[in-house]
Amino acid sequence: MSKNPVEQRIALLRDEWMQASDDPALRLFVWRVPANALRLLAAFFEAQKHPGDWNVPDYFLRLDTSFDTSFGYSRALKLALSASYLGSQSELREQGVDLGWRVPGPSHADTAAGVQAVFESFATHHAAYLRYLAVVLEPERVTSPEAFIAWVDAAMAASTSPALRLVLVDTYEDPRWQPLLDRHAARAHRIAPQVDMFDIGREIAAQSGGAGPAVAYRQLLSDLMLVLERGSAAQLAQRIERPMALAQRHGWSDHQVVLSMMLAGGWLKEKHYPAAISSYRQARDHATQALTGGHPAARDLLMQGWFGEAGTWFAAGQPDRAVQGYLSAAQTAAEIPNPMFVIEAYRMAAFCLAQDGQREAARNYGLEAVRAAKPLRSEDRRSTTLPQTLQDLLVLQDKRRAHRIEQCAATYLQSVSTLHAQAEQQAARLGAQPSSAHLDQIESTLHAGLEHAFHRAAQERERLIQGGDEFFRKVVAVGREFLHSTWNGLPDIRHPLDNEIPAWTQPPATQPLPDPAALTQSPGAAPSVGLAGRTEATA
Repeated sequence: MSKNPVEQRIALLRDEWMQASDDPALRLFVWRVPANALRLLAAFFEAQKHPGDWNVPDYFLRLDTSFDTSFGYSRALKLALSASYLGSQSELREQGVDLGWRVPGPSHADTAAGVQAVFESFATHHAAYLRYLAVVLEPERVTSPEAFIAWVDAAMAASTSPALRLVLVDTYEDPRWQPLLDRHAARAHRIAPQVDMFDIGREIAAQSGGAGPAVAYRQLLSDLMLVLERGSAAQLAQRIERPMALAQRHGWSDHQVVLSMMLAGGWLKEKHYPAAISSYRQARDHATQALTGGHPAARDLLMQGWFGEAGTWFAAGQPDRAVQGYLSAAQTAAEIPNPMFVIEAYRMAAFCLAQDGQREAARNYGLEAVRAAKPLRSEDRRSTTLPQTLQDLLVLQDKRRAHRIEQCAATYLQSVSTLHAQAEQQAARLGAQPSSAHLDQIESTLHAGLEHAFHRAAQERERLIQGGDEFFRKVVAVGREFLHSTWNGLPDIRHPLDNEIPAWTQPPATQPLPDPAALTQSPGAAPSVGLAGRTEATA
């Protein structure tokens, strides 16, 4: 039975791994793929848990433990392996695997070398069932990339077992682990398979079978996606004619919208702004036809067309021309209704007006965005651009004060970086076998320092807020009512240990603020900004 394109690529990844890992001198592998292929690589790792011809004779242990400090990371990795092993006892027993491995104990230090010893012990104990233990390190969060790289350096220095391999993943767009490949050139290898999801999508469309216009259209569309990614806008315009004619012939207005916006994106990528605007307007014409025909997604498509044109005017350096597009997008989003896009449309209209020097109109439309968020739950508001809207209003009202609030976050992050570096230095001075008690003390000191820096930043922000005028303070009050009770501007500074307020070492620095009700209650229709008729494509 022939393989589908996804299965073919997973087989390719298998072959790439087998070829690269055949060298017994290698200890570190970096998979490098296009960003759009990360999910495919994850599928390859996941597939190893299930029998099939995609299997390799190795066990991929994926660990997404966050990296804050080297000793904390080391401790967490050991705990993660222990938890995984103990939680898989029944499954391993069913597979006939010997269960005698001893989980890490006090003799395994909270260091990279200690972790390597644990991994090597696991690999040795299960040598009858695997060739290599391939530990895939995919930290969900890395506080300091430099410290993480130093941790991997230490792990490489401690590596002795031929049965253990470390695996990292990065992308062509962000080759973050290249320094490790460079400094460990003799023992590290980059695996760079030729995989791309655009190619896979195109092949799936070509092999989908069937006949008729829908199948032909799907195949043409997959070709267009490839041209959009790798070709020129002129090539895209030429290739789009066939699927556009097919969609027009069969009355597929929604597909005509998609094609027009795809072409607009191609023109925009090359900064051909008039052509992009023209294509977005064609998309809206098709969306209007879809609306007349009762298509359920027509208003969403119409809204996207307005956002597209407005964004093009903004990219062309004409924010005053973008305003009307954003206001039309807000109106259409309200008709859907889609509060998230109503907020964003009003926010961008306000931002463009501020760029054009129309401060009062900018303030009014910024407040329209705030009012659009009022019916939402606070957790839903946090996932919209309301926080940025509030920050924009602060900048509009008192730019210098708002920027000083922003700077507090940068100062705080610098303090965090310094505290982590100090903790790393203190841990390093303990030698190769640091005691858990000493590391606990370092960690406790680190946490206390982080909390102190957090409260210092909050206090400075509160001082700046309380020194602002009434409108400035009311905007912050909206943030505390609509988002969370300690909101004090962007970037948001959350508690470094993710503790809830009752567990903080100091009470919140927040002080009383004026009632923001006047900002959140609708005063009626927002004023016109005198932009009627200014929509011709002359960017």
